[in-house]
Amino acid sequence: MIYRRLPRLLDELALAKADGTYAKTLRKLARAQLLIIDDFGLGHPTDAQRHDLLEIFEDRYGARATVVTSQLPREN
Repeated sequence: MIYRRLPRLLDELALAKADGTYAKTLRKLARAQLLIIDDFGLGHPTDAQRHDLLEIFEDRYGARATVVTSQLPREN
């Protein structure tokens, strides 16, 4: 299981791109039985960050469980 707050996950991916471990980081996220991404929707990701999230979700789709959580207020 891997738990990450979205801002920290996006920072981790940016650092992985900079140090050449991006593909390795994506593989690690893809292999986790359960990936929990917390604090989703609290900020405004850049185009590159949205692309990173798409890569993660596509790698995991139909293969592993992914939970996305947020603390945004519900509208009634």
